[in-house]
Amino acid sequence: MRKTLVLSVLLFSSSVWLQAGPAAPPSDKNHQSADLDTMQGCLHIEQSQYVLTDPDGKSHLLSGAARQLGRLVHHEVELGGKPGVRTSDATSVGGGSSVTEYVVFEVKTVKDLAAECKSPAK
Repeated sequence: MRKTLVLSVLLFSSSVWLQAGPAAPPSDKNHQSADLDTMQGCLHIEQSQYVLTDPDGKSHLLSGAARQLGRLVHHEVELGGKPGVRTSDATSVGGGSSVTEYVVFEVKTVKDLAAECKSPAK
């Protein structure tokens, strides 16, 4: 029971933290910075987190640009950004350290490609 509670708190706090990440500047459709990586796929939400599923079926956790992403859920999108690592600390008072690292794609630019997904969504 305690493990379930700790896991639930961990998932909730990490999803809140991801959605409250720094706001990205508005995308500029005419200017893609050469130093940004791009990904295309279907945008959806899993456990209160934005996720992009690419054409190969691989899911990528996203960070940032929540205002732009919210209106494009279940759309085919192209995202510009950089890979990053996030940490989540769910250490309870008097308990052992419980820090988790996970890979995210830090979104800087968003481009809507289609109103329906072509890529598989989970």
